[in-house]
Amino acid sequence: MKHRILRHGAALFLLGHSSTAGLAQAPAAPAVPTTPAAATPAPAAAPSPATAAAKTPPTPAQAILKVRLAGQTQRAALLAAEIRSADQRIESRFDDLLTTLRAVSDSKDSHTKVTRMKEETIASLQQAITYYQQKRAWLQEQMVRPTYNLTQTQKQLIGNEFEERIEKRVHQIVELYKTFPKHEDFERYKAVGHYRFGGVRYVDSEDYRQNLRLSSQTDTMRQKLIKDIQANIDHLEQENRTLTDMAAAAASTELGEVYGEEQRKNEQLREHLRQDLATVISSPGVPGRPISGQEAQALDKMLHHSIDALQAEFTRLFSRYAEWLAAASAVNTLRAAADRP
Repeated sequence: MKHRILRHGAALFLLGHSSTAGLAQAPAAPAVPTTPAAATPAPAAAPSPATAAAKTPPTPAQAILKVRLAGQTQRAALLAAEIRSADQRIESRFDDLLTTLRAVSDSKDSHTKVTRMKEETIASLQQAITYYQQKRAWLQEQMVRPTYNLTQTQKQLIGNEFEERIEKRVHQIVELYKTFPKHEDFERYKAVGHYRFGGVRYVDSEDYRQNLRLSSQTDTMRQKLIKDIQANIDHLEQENRTLTDMAAAAASTELGEVYGEEQRKNEQLREHLRQDLATVISSPGVPGRPISGQEAQALDKMLHHSIDALQAEFTRLFSRYAEWLAAASAVNTLRAAADRP
């Protein structure tokens, strides 16, 4: 399976779905102001100074700002909708692929082909987790030295989506690992008859050799997962120590609270990782249905076709996400300028 499917990964899954939280799955663009409904005519009265000021027509510069703000707001909203759609398609395809892989296992005919496909899929998911972690670090840097004009709320909500994707990818890895073959007791040799001059003739048992090959791969994968998950736990603990120092030196109470919230999310993620680590340390669960070599070849082709489609979706997603960041930043900048008297 191609490792490239997630290598460029996940910047993508920034987008939440709550329209009331200020973001869609990507931070939702601010709504375009609507024109108030016409009021019922009232008896003529001398306009107050405030009313007169409110009716003062905007200057040409203000009018241009409002037009630009409306355009960028609409663009950000359209890009957010495209990102949500691509994200949903990617997640759906991933779920289908992993469901298929969990349902099957190797047979003597397929040798270790299915197990190798699962190993490659886990490697790709691990690469995605690394990418998410890099993006989370980028967000933390944006809190201190921003290059985009995003609000703290937007940054926090984007960070929450990264956390959810990390948790989901780790869970998918563990669930796929649980379908790896486990050690079974087979006789190493089996009797196949007698020699001409007496004595039982034995040969190596194919069941024993197959299980030895597969259980060896399972043991290797278990050790690798234990090492990787523990490294992620250590990384979160180090990150929280850094956040503690950043909170103590924060320039404002609000920024200190942001760092505290990041620490809380790290603690939650660390607890999830510890639970996953305990699952991996125990033996795998029940493997899927053994399939023939021909079925394994067909599955391999289907997976590669799906991965190609995923790559196209990722490319589209990354492109739209980069455009959305610029549009959302422009909306915030224009809105601030338009609100100034």
